[in-house]
Amino acid sequence: MVQTIKLNLINQKLHIGMVNWREVYIYYPEVIQLTPEVDRGRLVYRHKGSNKRFSYLQVKKDLIKKNFSIEIDFPEWYFK
Repeated sequence: MVQTIKLNLINQKLHIGMVNWREVYIYYPEVIQLTPEVDRGRLVYRHKGSNKRFSYLQVKKDLIKKNFSIEIDFPEWYFK
């Protein structure tokens, strides 16, 4: 089953798209959802199992308001 997500804000340098500040995705080379966390009092985004973090200020720096759609393919057993 394919799910379509519409991103409202795009950072083309980091290949990160935002629906809002809670839903953030890396869209290139593959679609990965980032989870928001707090690190030393700052909002950061990180993929589970990774040490690489993107701060909100770093993502916000080059944001462009643009409608962009990505598709995620989920297996059928995921929805049962």
